[in-house]
Amino acid sequence: MQPRFVPDLVALLRRRGIPLGVDDVAALRTSLAAGFGWESRAGLCELCVSLWAKSPSEVEVVRAAFAAVAVPDWNVTQALRPGSRDAPDAPDAPSSVPPGAGPVTRAGNGAPATLPQPRSSVGVTPPPHSGLDDPTLILVPQYPVTPRAVAQVWRRMRQPARRGPAVELDVEETVRRQARTGVVTPPVLVPARRNVARLLLLVDIGGSMLPYEDFVAHVELSIRRAARLDVLAVRYFHDVPGHADRAVLAGADARHANLDRILADISPLAGGRVYREPELTRGETLSAVVESVGRSAAVCVVSDAGAARGRLDIIRLLDTVAMLKALRGPGRTTAWLNPVDPRRWARTTAALVARHVPMHPLTVSGMYAAVDVLRGRFTPVARPL
Repeated sequence: MQPRFVPDLVALLRRRGIPLGVDDVAALRTSLAAGFGWESRAGLCELCVSLWAKSPSEVEVVRAAFAAVAVPDWNVTQALRPGSRDAPDAPDAPSSVPPGAGPVTRAGNGAPATLPQPRSSVGVTPPPHSGLDDPTLILVPQYPVTPRAVAQVWRRMRQPARRGPAVELDVEETVRRQARTGVVTPPVLVPARRNVARLLLLVDIGGSMLPYEDFVAHVELSIRRAARLDVLAVRYFHDVPGHADRAVLAGADARHANLDRILADISPLAGGRVYREPELTRGETLSAVVESVGRSAAVCVVSDAGAARGRLDIIRLLDTVAMLKALRGPGRTTAWLNPVDPRRWARTTAALVARHVPMHPLTVSGMYAAVDVLRGRFTPVARPL
């Protein structure tokens, strides 16, 4: 029989983004039946952590939720130590030490003494403190999507193919060969299936993306840890990787502030640069990166596309269209993830970019839709390139 507080703990963890189910509760029951987690309240907490937490952030969430639920406190080890209720009486404790004194030591005559505490710097006032620690506080960032949710989304990014040494038995071909020859033949071996999907992640850094950098970095790290891809390349840029030829803007339609009339005249971006780290120090050409990941690699752009500032920039739209044309290739798919709320896309550059490439919000449902696009699902746009 499981403890009474377990349903409350499970409900609290589900509200905090950890989707526990019947199997998770059954795993706790099996572990308790095997004798684990009975030594103390802390031991039971660590058992729940080991069973349910899948990342360092979820470890803190489980511990905080465990502290917030009414769980009785006990410790089997301390109950058997001297001084406990079930052990012989301990010797008298030394006299009390004044509040604020340092650690208690013993002087040469056996009398208790205290070590002096270092004085604080002049003019420095320590912050107020209640003297009590609240373990129910979660001192880790809480993002709109959890690492577990990101992992579930991006593990769908798959392109299975048989690659490598022949290690698996092909039953049908083995039977077919023996039926054809009429004698016992060696088994037919084929390479194992593996995920050969390739992904290039282009992340916008700085400027209007600054308020979203921690969130985007959280999603990027979760993708790195969870996505089991053959190739995963992450590159960074600021606003746009490069600039297109401004001369083509002479034929643009100023009344509608779009590039529909000159869309065919915009050349793919040449000489654009992306970087290996968010500090934008080690650069390389965009064309070299696209070539290195392969012709069939999918490309996902993470950027606000100008929606964060709430304005329409025709120059940025031109440079973005040139970048998207440079990313085209046979068998290559492109999707766009925008961390800004879709309600703020209207009348901005992002709304016009979304007419040329499938753009989705950086949410769980948005990432599912983007992965579908990257896997080859057709998504209509107003003005495909």
